[in-house]
Amino acid sequence: MEIIKENKKLIYRLLLATSIMAGFCLILYKPFIYLLNNPEHLKVQLDQFGNWGKLFLILIMAVQVVFVFLPGEIIEVASGFCYGEIQGLIICLLGAMIGTVIIYWFVGKYGIRFINKFFNQEKLHEISFLKDKKNLELILFVIFFIPGTPKDILTYFAPLTRIKLSSFLLITTVARIPSIVTSTIGGHGLSEQKYPFTIAVFVITGIISIIGLFVYKWYINKQQKNL
Repeated sequence: MEIIKENKKLIYRLLLATSIMAGFCLILYKPFIYLLNNPEHLKVQLDQFGNWGKLFLILIMAVQVVFVFLPGEIIEVASGFCYGEIQGLIICLLGAMIGTVIIYWFVGKYGIRFINKFFNQEKLHEISFLKDKKNLELILFVIFFIPGTPKDILTYFAPLTRIKLSSFLLITTVARIPSIVTSTIGGHGLSEQKYPFTIAVFVITGIISIIGLFVYKWYINKQQKNL
């Protein structure tokens, strides 16, 4: 009870922030899913707003990074469908960067209690060994570089390590490029009705993602055994 009294304001702020996040996601979830699963309709809608349409997708990507309310790949494919491989890539990278900055700010201000709103202690414990790794930057780069690895929890955990925001942004932005560009290429292929090519891109990406996930799990389990 003493702890609750001492941190009363912080608890209220966290509850308010969580409520706003949850309400935001619940209100916009269905419209987002409909638009992102119907890229042709999305493209028509965004074309009406010109560059504001690009800003819309950047913000959606930022929201996805922070709230993890839908797979980022859906947004990446939609960006490629609407704006092509390169512009779609830039849109997604900018959104991811904005989302990362927001997470760093919240974690820096509220610490582990903020992370616990999104991830349980078991998940955090799995990657806690990263705090003591001398080659942390290299490990983060490899994990973000490989498609299929769970990047969301690492973005929340990174502010608790020694890595600075500027370094983390540089590492993750560069490392994200291959996985994002395959999605935007696939999305652009769909808009051009190059279905065999698009299917091949998605199948290859899917296989790499599955392998990447297995490698990630193997590495995490290995590190857990060494603790």
